[in-house]
Amino acid sequence: MIPLYGFLEGDTIGLIVLADENDTAAVVIEKLRASARVRIKLTGKVKLLHNGLTLDPETTVAQARMEALDRIDVVEARSR
Repeated sequence: MIPLYGFLEGDTIGLIVLADENDTAAVVIEKLRASARVRIKLTGKVKLLHNGLTLDPETTVAQARMEALDRIDVVEARSR
């Protein structure tokens, strides 16, 4: 398991999320949402940011080269 330091947009607390190297970005998003749901609930479409890049929902933790205690951010996917 790889511990990631996750932030959900609108939350004031960063959370440690345990991810498997085969988890997709979509799975990691759901793990973070579940962990933070007592404080905040994002109901719209969201995206995962890692190292300033938006990850495709099917990208795995290994493919994104995430390492222990890397920061991830889950933010609303706003159209521009």
